[in-house]
Amino acid sequence: MKYLKLIALQICLLMLCSTSHAQTDQKVDLSKALKIGDTFILPTTVKLTRGLNNTIDWKKLNDKVVILDFFDTSCGTCIQTMPKLQKLQDKLKDKLQIISVGWQDKATLEKLFENNEFLKENKVNLPVIYSDVYLKERFPHQGVPHVVFLYKGIVQAITSSKLITEDYILELYDKGTIDLPLKDDFGKGNLMASSKNGLQIKGMVTLSGYQNGVPFESFKRQKDSINDLQKTSFYNVSIYSAVLSTWAKIQKADFIPRPERLLLKVKEPNRYRDTANIGDVWYAQHAISYERLDAIQRTDSAQAKVVLQDLHSFLGIRTYKMMKSIQCLILKPCPIIPYTGKAPLNGLTFEGSSVLAVMTDMGRQFPPVLDLVKSKVVIKLGDYNNLEELNEQLATYGIVAEIGMGEQEVLVIEEME
Repeated sequence: MKYLKLIALQICLLMLCSTSHAQTDQKVDLSKALKIGDTFILPTTVKLTRGLNNTIDWKKLNDKVVILDFFDTSCGTCIQTMPKLQKLQDKLKDKLQIISVGWQDKATLEKLFENNEFLKENKVNLPVIYSDVYLKERFPHQGVPHVVFLYKGIVQAITSSKLITEDYILELYDKGTIDLPLKDDFGKGNLMASSKNGLQIKGMVTLSGYQNGVPFESFKRQKDSINDLQKTSFYNVSIYSAVLSTWAKIQKADFIPRPERLLLKVKEPNRYRDTANIGDVWYAQHAISYERLDAIQRTDSAQAKVVLQDLHSFLGIRTYKMMKSIQCLILKPCPIIPYTGKAPLNGLTFEGSSVLAVMTDMGRQFPPVLDLVKSKVVIKLGDYNNLEELNEQLATYGIVAEIGMGEQEVLVIEEME
């Protein structure tokens, strides 16, 4: 296996700090796209596999809530969500029909369901439309999961999979309408549009809340095509993510920014990050969006300091980094013990203990890693299920991992009184 290069890890860290949804710039014809409130134009035919029926009678589904769940075999979140969808379908079958929609061919999709033990154990057998073109033209998207709620022949919501819940399904069924955060992968943020009014703008700063239908976007710089000023922006991010991505431009980190390394000195922590992992509903209530236009061309780090000052001023906070004693997985040197275990050391290869620390942090199996070894020796590890099995392999490189308290850098967000 090829070595995991440190430069690749640094790129990975930057991606984790910015976004978890990769977007593409491919051109898509949006002229056929349906919007919320539009009448759903029934497909004349679909290619169907799995489920309990050989065909879909769309007219008979008019009195049920219909959910189109667009997915891909490479989407882990899509697959992880399917058992939940199956349980909802089984429980609400008189009021609901969930249909999985895939662009891949029948053989590819059937292979997934035949070989995936997780899906078989959970008895997932929702109807699957394969080789789809028609539905994606009506509901274009760049990332999956992508979800459409239909009811009474009308498009009621275009949103994400976390919002497929029993409460929302029943609300739509009983009231005939529902208001959910919009997922629009082609939406564009423009907070300053209403403020321009044909004036010659020399500079401007705008901070607002959630922008419905605008994709998540972290710290970004570009030239504004209208007024030729430098534009710095982010959209629909938590305050924590905004601060984190801004600090990453000021001072690049060599560690994974896990929640354990965030210290919130605030009255309501849930305002700053999605502590309960609710998803889109939380973002609709608490996310912020930001734009700044400047005539001055600054370096990324200098511009980030200006943005950080804006966040401090507008939000009534201050942020800084400090060392704090927290629970860690501490890598320490130890006497070398030859490896005699059963699992072969032919899994991942790490170029030194610092790379091992970052990759272990990404796994989230243990507390944040504190590397006191600073070894450059190439480390090869096989599978392990617990700390004891990990240490059995690390000992051959003169390393032992122990859980304890250690000094780690943390990011502090503190409200100003």
